[in-house]
Amino acid sequence: MAIFYTYYSFCFYFFICYFFICAVLLIVAFSHFLIVLIFLDLLLLSNILLLILYTVVFNDSLGYVYALLLLGVAATETAVGLGLFIVYFKATGSVSFLNDQLIEK
Repeated sequence: MAIFYTYYSFCFYFFICYFFICAVLLIVAFSHFLIVLIFLDLLLLSNILLLILYTVVFNDSLGYVYALLLLGVAATETAVGLGLFIVYFKATGSVSFLNDQLIEK
């Protein structure tokens, strides 16, 4: 039984570290829109993995439903974000936020 909890505690700490690393990289690489979208998706994925881990540990099947709902939110966020990315790229010709061509026009 101790191995069971040791494995899940390792997974918990791994997913928490994964979340915070993605959050820090999101702040560091804020100048590129596409990288921000990728890190937002990774943040949502880490939350989904933590929710599934808690569902397995506490033997509650409702967590899987919430995980599927969060997965749908992540897919929708990706679709909307990539649509905005295309519009921004067509307007400015660049993917960088540091390039203020849209404001100058």
